[in-house]
Amino acid sequence: MTRLQVKLTVPALALALAACASPPKPDSGPPATAGETSAPKPEAEYEKPVRMNGRGKVSSISLEKFFLLQQSGDAMIIDARPAFFYNLAHIPGATNLPKTNCDTRIHKREDEIKAALANGKTIVVYCTNLMCHDARTVARHISGFGYPATIFSGGWESWKNAGMPIE
Repeated sequence: MTRLQVKLTVPALALALAACASPPKPDSGPPATAGETSAPKPEAEYEKPVRMNGRGKVSSISLEKFFLLQQSGDAMIIDARPAFFYNLAHIPGATNLPKTNCDTRIHKREDEIKAALANGKTIVVYCTNLMCHDARTVARHISGFGYPATIFSGGWESWKNAGMPIE
């Protein structure tokens, strides 16, 4: 690898890793003094379901098995990367469901998830690479709704580096 390639690769890797980092928590400001109340928290768009821990299984899948599922159309593919990266390129057939507000997003897509599972499809979630935990986070949330989810831990980088098709 030449020096030029290293210089081009390192910023791209830093950007990808930064995308997987949790966003900073907003500063809540100074604590309320006696007689003051803090601003009310915004209500969720729906009532969050009770977690059904253990009901939805979370598993993993190899690149080879994932490719076969993707090619056969037997997978509901979820890209857990931020929308910016999804819009640049993604695995064909994938839909974007980043970890930010994923409970709300899963709730809005429950009919789609149920239909996919009823048709025998496997829910496969991926993110950037082995260092990124967004796929695991989203898969755990899907599992919390009671649905099984499979993680492709190699992520976008493994898929792309293997020369697999992209959109």
